[in-house]
Amino acid sequence: MAQFIATPSWLGRFFTRISTVTIKQNSLVIHCKNNTSRAYLISDFTNFTQFKKGLFSGKITLNHSTKTVISLLNKQQAQTLSEQLNSEFANHLEEKVNTAKTLVKRYATNEYLRDSNVPLLKSAVFSLAHRYNALPALWQQHLSAINIKFLTILSSSPTVAHATEQLRKSYEQKTLTARADFYNVVEANPLTREQRLGVIRNNDKNLVLAAAGTGKTSVMVAKALDLIVHEGVKPEQILILAYNKNAANELTERFNLRAQHANLKVTPPTILTFHALGLKLLKNDNKALSLSPFASDAMALNKWFTQWLSNTLKTDPRFCKTFVETLYEPTDSLNAVTKTAIKAQTYHTLSGLKVSSYQLLLIANWLYMYGIEHTYQNDDTADFFLPQYNIYLVHFATDRQGNSAQHIIKSHNSGHIKSVRAHHKKHGQTLVQTFHYNWQNGQLEQRLKAQLQKHKVNINPVDNHAVYERLSATGLLKQNVNKYLNCLSAIRGEQLSDSQIAARIAKSGIINHKRYTTLLVAMQRAYNEKLKEQDAIDFDGMIASATQAIKLGEVSVPWRHILVDEFQDISCARMAFLNTLIHYGPQPCFTAVGDDWQSIYRFSGGNLALTTQFNDLIGSHTLTVLQKTFRYNNSISEVAGRFVMQNPEQYKKHITTHTQVSSPQVVLMDDLHQGKKSVALKVQQTIATINKNNSTASIAVLSRYRFMLNEVEQHLADNNYANPLHFWTLHGSKGLEADYCIIIGFEQGKLGFPSNNPGNLLVEALLPAQDTFIHSEERRLLYVGITRAKHKSYLIAPPSGCSEFISELINDNYPIHVASSLFAKQSKQ
Repeated sequence: MAQFIATPSWLGRFFTRISTVTIKQNSLVIHCKNNTSRAYLISDFTNFTQFKKGLFSGKITLNHSTKTVISLLNKQQAQTLSEQLNSEFANHLEEKVNTAKTLVKRYATNEYLRDSNVPLLKSAVFSLAHRYNALPALWQQHLSAINIKFLTILSSSPTVAHATEQLRKSYEQKTLTARADFYNVVEANPLTREQRLGVIRNNDKNLVLAAAGTGKTSVMVAKALDLIVHEGVKPEQILILAYNKNAANELTERFNLRAQHANLKVTPPTILTFHALGLKLLKNDNKALSLSPFASDAMALNKWFTQWLSNTLKTDPRFCKTFVETLYEPTDSLNAVTKTAIKAQTYHTLSGLKVSSYQLLLIANWLYMYGIEHTYQNDDTADFFLPQYNIYLVHFATDRQGNSAQHIIKSHNSGHIKSVRAHHKKHGQTLVQTFHYNWQNGQLEQRLKAQLQKHKVNINPVDNHAVYERLSATGLLKQNVNKYLNCLSAIRGEQLSDSQIAARIAKSGIINHKRYTTLLVAMQRAYNEKLKEQDAIDFDGMIASATQAIKLGEVSVPWRHILVDEFQDISCARMAFLNTLIHYGPQPCFTAVGDDWQSIYRFSGGNLALTTQFNDLIGSHTLTVLQKTFRYNNSISEVAGRFVMQNPEQYKKHITTHTQVSSPQVVLMDDLHQGKKSVALKVQQTIATINKNNSTASIAVLSRYRFMLNEVEQHLADNNYANPLHFWTLHGSKGLEADYCIIIGFEQGKLGFPSNNPGNLLVEALLPAQDTFIHSEERRLLYVGITRAKHKSYLIAPPSGCSEFISELINDNYPIHVASSLFAKQSKQ
């Protein structure tokens, strides 16, 4: 390369330390008068060199990591040097622009631009556009027209985010056009635009949000076929995870059917449940595995746990005492709002008595545990009587300041205490007194024991076997077996450690949280020891073991694309498994497909927050919302959609329907037949009405509870209907459909709909956090029920004392047909 030299102007000879500036071996070198020098690689320049002519000399500005200004140079020499620098820099820049074009083609034209590739484009592509905007004239002077066109298009985006969005939109439009014929035939009906976008969007993480009947299964099948046919992905590089075995089989059948219909000779991808995937990975690691009988036989698990619990109660006095102390969840009567609230709960004691407060339960059970005969008085002067010692025992519901439950006036209560004491003194009776503040301070037993010992009462613990026999005879053992098995299921599903168990229960505000933690930790350890004894694992263990095997490098993850169905019902443990697959896999694209409006399985570990807070909990993603349904009409859509969207913690969707009607197709009917309440006869009458109009239509009767369905099914057993007739619980109906649906069970109370049964507080504490909107999951459950119907949904409810949901539909003017004047009268009252 020829050398180009610039020297100081005549003025610069006096005021600059520079002796020469030269281009040498692809660098600009500045030589100083003190024999030092500094070199700048031209390839490291960030922009063109700028030359400025002064009155007596010239100045050039170098753009590299910082700006370097070289002034007081010979004007002509400086200009020539600057031009040569820019010529050399332009060569390097052309290479960078060509590289940028290659990167754009690879990461944003030939495929959907992934978030993980944006930083590369930001540094190698988008930064060029930013620099071009700084000195457009020089760039246009030195670069080729085709590269200037490329940079002009890029520079039209003011931010990286905008540029990313534009590149993705361009890819989408190009791909939609190129693959239009394929998307027209890959499913039974041409895919909607939203479905097609769900297919082609392959970001690192993708969320396809559906609604009932919007074709999310079509998206999953079409996406798998699209990847194989158009993206060159091998079937064995695609993993589809289904919620259960039936869903996995359905997806496999659907894939094969659609591939055959499209004349594609391809094998299906890997389609499994989470548990089956865990088993597959562990078998690949040549691990000798045995599935515990507990995994598939609930009765075997119940039998073992009952035996273990029985033996532990008999042999471990401390465990037995803790178990008895936690038979019921504590209730603080001083915090009850009304007298009704206090008396709402009846407590069954070990001795077979029924008492009216939690504190009286503790006292009665303590008396039983220490062999002290007692009867329940339940009057104004005493709570218990100890006949062997002729002692009366009274428990006053007051704190240390004399305050009692909010519904009792303080002065009245203090007067009551005095009158009770006076009564027993008058009759020469021995009175033992305990107070609510004894329990609040954790001193109730100590107070009771000290007072009884003062009166020479023998206090001897009864044999644990006797306690066990009472627990068994009263049904308390069986009741708590079911409770603790549910707790164990939640712990296993959430993969909670001992400390996490303690933290969740404590956070819930349960008063006896330490005692419950002690029991649950013991139960969890016993279960794990039993699995070791069996040399087996359960379903939750499959996922945990597979996750660990991947982390240890014992098994490889081959899948480039991972699709998950029914994502709204995913648990934290399954999400942790997925994160491991993603982290240790070949940078796979992850696509979650689900419907937050149909999240109804929290009781089995489903964590809705993973969907509604996807960005915060899982990460940056591309969202596609499927908003056109082919199942039901606009009337059903309007009622169900408006109803479920009352919950602000869910996504808002604007559902359109393929079928349009002009009259309401959600019908509210009373449960009276000839003036008398009879749900079964009303259902029979409704089926007859449907039959008159469509004798071949499929009909489903749905309810929140199975026992209600059984009653109706038994009533209809002798009727030979030509119609396909189904009886579904609302939970069991998910994924199903019928021409007409009849929903029953809109009562109030614990067995109403919505259910006012808060569930067991201990189990609730161990499950994933519930969204805060009142009756949120019950609301989604009704949405599921209404949207099972293709043509019409009938709601049968009592005209008085009906559920909150029915009242809302009436009083908030939902576009339903109220077929009973009794409801109309009620709504006007």
